[in-house]
Amino acid sequence: MRGFRKHAVFFVFLCASFGVTGCRKEETPPAPLAVEQAPATLEGAFKPKADEPKIDPQIRSLVDDAVIALTSKNYGRALFILQSLSGRSDLTAEQREFVTRSMLSANKALEEQANNGNVAAQEALELRRRTK
Repeated sequence: MRGFRKHAVFFVFLCASFGVTGCRKEETPPAPLAVEQAPATLEGAFKPKADEPKIDPQIRSLVDDAVIALTSKNYGRALFILQSLSGRSDLTAEQREFVTRSMLSANKALEEQANNGNVAAQEALELRRRTK
């Protein structure tokens, strides 16, 4: 009888742990933005709201540089700026999400340029791979 209880307790514990882990939502990576939408989306995410403090000047500078790079289709530069921006610990969850989605867009556009024979894009991707 004692062995039965031990097995029963183990079985209940096992079922409970499967129930808890089975209910967990699987996290999916964020979807990239359309590369044409990334500049405006970034600007909107970093526009200070009335009830929030001003944006840090360093962050504002990085965002402005990223917007310029994305607008001028300099995706290699945009990717490195966005990577620097994503490393900041003082971003909100919303800002971090838009930075990540913009990085995915810039990376995708950079890969397309590289596949089309753009040497600068190929070099930027190689540099990114080496420094990752």
